[in-house]
Amino acid sequence: MDIDLPSDKNESDDDSIFDGRIDLYEAYWLYVDGVRCVGPLLEQSAATKNDTESSPLARHYNHFYEKKQEHKRQCKSLPGNLPKYKRHFGEPRGDVQKVPRDNLDELGIEWNEGDDPIWLPPEYELPPVWEDDLEGMDKAELNNLVRSLRSENQKLREERDQLKQKLAKISESISNYLSLHESNEPQQATSPQTCEKCGRTFDSKAAKHGHSSHCDGSVPTDSQDPPTQPEAKELAQLAEELPELSEEQSSEDYEHLSAEEELENLNHLLQGSL
Repeated sequence: MDIDLPSDKNESDDDSIFDGRIDLYEAYWLYVDGVRCVGPLLEQSAATKNDTESSPLARHYNHFYEKKQEHKRQCKSLPGNLPKYKRHFGEPRGDVQKVPRDNLDELGIEWNEGDDPIWLPPEYELPPVWEDDLEGMDKAELNNLVRSLRSENQKLREERDQLKQKLAKISESISNYLSLHESNEPQQATSPQTCEKCGRTFDSKAAKHGHSSHCDGSVPTDSQDPPTQPEAKELAQLAEELPELSEEQSSEDYEHLSAEEELENLNHLLQGSL
């Protein structure tokens, strides 16, 4: 939550008013910008600065505000003032970045062209309004959470349906493959006859004889060894299991959850219990 100020490694910035960079002004500058960023967000939310026990956003605001006031008092004894210091140096010292205008607009923070930029450390993350539960949220915030949860559920349902379709296609392909080779198996209890030239097998001596008269010894390009009995058994078992896997994907139906149930699920998710 606090702002760590880097040490001043460059003492070349100097003039007759400030005599170089001043740590108190640097800290004061960043705490002022912290209040400028967090303050409007707190005003937009259902929390207030007094909700420090249940609102991380309120805690951040109070911390920044107290630090700002503390540094404001300490800077009274320094030459010039913060606006002059900001105009002179242009931007804070160290690893800080200007919050983009698009980000400010997205957050609902009013910012006019003549306003000073808001500078924050790049690693700073805005806190949530409330702790990881739903007790302190108002109706509008709860409705937003329900809509968000429903949207996520819809995406999951679409992905589940796509997976079911893929599993069904795979199962059908396996069944067709097994059926094809089963239909090509000899129906009579005769010994298979093998061509000595190309290795092809035939159901009868007559079929082999008719083939041998024009066999050139090459293996047909479209020939494919049928699956062995263990392979066929394994494929058949897989074809049976795929529809079951598909059904498992849809065994939990979230489509008809009430708003209260969705909120309860979301509360568990926020608490990390799911």
